[in-house]
Amino acid sequence: MSMKYHHLSGFLCFVVAGVILFTNLNYTALGAETLVQRGQKLFKKCVHCHTYNQHQGHRIGPNLYGMFGRKAGAIADYDYSEAWKTADFTWTNKTLDTYLKAPHKMIPNNRMPFNGLSRADDRRALITYMKTIVVP
Repeated sequence: MSMKYHHLSGFLCFVVAGVILFTNLNYTALGAETLVQRGQKLFKKCVHCHTYNQHQGHRIGPNLYGMFGRKAGAIADYDYSEAWKTADFTWTNKTLDTYLKAPHKMIPNNRMPFNGLSRADDRRALITYMKTIVVP
């Protein structure tokens, strides 16, 4: 390559790298947005029994606001079943994923009329969305 165009090759590499980085960032943002939107659709089933706003009370199920990092079955003013009162775990992404996969396997005899989400991508979408609305 002649010296005359040598500086252009470096610039071209810089531009190509920028385009690749920008494109990947946009796909990541689009993917996250799509995940949240999918989770929002899935969560519509949850609101029949649960609230998620700090200033709302409970419904049939407990208010989910602030659940991440909280011990399961530990809201003082909610009447949990015996199965939930003896639950010994803290809500994290992992424990919620396990629960959403097979609720009655994780907490036998719980009263929640929900059989679980078998698809891992649905559980991930639901958890991603929940973290946008229930985290203080």
